[in-house]
Amino acid sequence: MRISTTMQFTRNLNFIQRSNSSVDQAANKYNTGLKFQTAGEDPAGMSSKVKYEGSIAAYDQYKADGILADNALSEEETAMQSLWEALSSIYTRLQQCIDGSNDQSSMNAIADEIEQMRDHLFNLTNTQNTEGEYIFSGADSSRPCFTLTSDGHYTCQADGSTRSVQVAPNVAVQVSDSGLDIFENCKLAYEMSYKDATGASMATPDIAYGGVSDYGDFNDLFEQYYSSATGAANQLRIEVTAPAGDAKTSTFELYDPAGTKIYEGEVKSNGYIDVKGMEFELGSPTYAGTINIDLKKPRNDNILNQLTDIVSTIRNEGMNKSEKIGAITRVEEDVNIAMTHYDSYRGKIGARQNTITDVLQSNEALSNIKKESKANVSEIDAFEAASNLVVANNQLTVSRQIYSNLTKQSLFDYI
Repeated sequence: MRISTTMQFTRNLNFIQRSNSSVDQAANKYNTGLKFQTAGEDPAGMSSKVKYEGSIAAYDQYKADGILADNALSEEETAMQSLWEALSSIYTRLQQCIDGSNDQSSMNAIADEIEQMRDHLFNLTNTQNTEGEYIFSGADSSRPCFTLTSDGHYTCQADGSTRSVQVAPNVAVQVSDSGLDIFENCKLAYEMSYKDATGASMATPDIAYGGVSDYGDFNDLFEQYYSSATGAANQLRIEVTAPAGDAKTSTFELYDPAGTKIYEGEVKSNGYIDVKGMEFELGSPTYAGTINIDLKKPRNDNILNQLTDIVSTIRNEGMNKSEKIGAITRVEEDVNIAMTHYDSYRGKIGARQNTITDVLQSNEALSNIKKESKANVSEIDAFEAASNLVVANNQLTVSRQIYSNLTKQSLFDYI
């Protein structure tokens, strides 16, 4: 085999080039902190890195969506808080109306305040977010939740749908509520009507007024005896018996729909019967007769219409005082029910916000684990990268020194 001077130079030059490449690779890993940059360098490592990057990007998106969801819920919670506070103020005004010391002028002033707060409630039900969407309108967020019709009543336009946001691989959080459920389908106070034994309305001098005076007791009575079954007999009966002997007032007995006596008592000296939250104003304390009580089918309606009606009632100077107080008491119960209903939705909103907070914290922990796993697969240790770079540089230096020495020699030196 012949060895020429050219072959020696070529071999050493190739070695220097390989050493240069090693230095470049080591320097690149040191500067980037990565073990590899192409799939060709480490196919398995690159596959794992891509999977980890996909998971990390997904958690970043969940975080962004979770923040938006929390902001949307905060807007709704603020609106619900304002609605509740407005209703609380209205409740206080209604209590003032029942105070017998108010003259009609004072009642009119209170009616004006209630009317203004009703308008405030109307605006709150049509709350818009920063994008101009009506947050309580459901799927069609471009139109208001409530609209005022030409006859002065309020109509709900919400469709009952809600929106949810994915905040984790298997967790979706509801970020909106429909005004149809919150406002329109809100229960109203239980009601009753009364008739005489013949079935005719008791608008007679014998019974001046009958209504609910205490909804705490009446609600218990209603829920115990009212049935939604078809053909159910939702009728109670009061039998009033004239005074016997030296008695100065009549006595009465209350019977349930099955005819079982559930209460008995005496008519007050002023001619009033108070029984199970119901009050009846008789024409005389010695009245005798039958009062048939119908438990009416429960109704749902938005509080805006109820407030509109009660404002008219408060301003009605010709209305019987007992009937007016009875109507105000009923709407007072409507407002109390609405406040409780709204408060339940505030609780739901708070629970969803807590869920988002917990899920995002969990996502952050899982994302950090993915980032660490990705780093273990694709990132090089800084000390190892520095060491490899030093070794590569030393190899290059030695290669250059050898090449430099060889260039000064020739095979003729050994002849």
